[in-house]
Amino acid sequence: MTDSGKSGTEDELKRLTAEVISTLDRWKIGDEATLLLLGFPEETRPRVLTRLRHGSQQLAEEARERGRNILGIQRALEITFPLNRHMPGFWLTTHDRHLKGMPLEIMVNEGLDGLERVWRRLDCTRNWEDG
Repeated sequence: MTDSGKSGTEDELKRLTAEVISTLDRWKIGDEATLLLLGFPEETRPRVLTRLRHGSQQLAEEARERGRNILGIQRALEITFPLNRHMPGFWLTTHDRHLKGMPLEIMVNEGLDGLERVWRRLDCTRNWEDG
């Protein structure tokens, strides 16, 4: 029974990794920004992304938390811009007056805090959870 529980967790981790990488690929932000958003050190080589894309490596614990934020941001963008599937990538690279900066830069420069800040900007229910 322990094996099936472990397998389920491994399957969930593989699905999470695939969904996060797919989302970041759709954003078309480049390998360097993708690695930084996931919390990898600057010197990390892009081949890590190849392993993540092919399922031979899964996201580490910190990257999973970042990934959950990335997926939340994507879902909020899909709700905000339901008729234009290219808008999320555009919105992320355009100055936002409420954030006082470009969302992608905020997420890359501020790490997990920046990801959470951007998600809260898009999804007002995130603010309810803080209180």
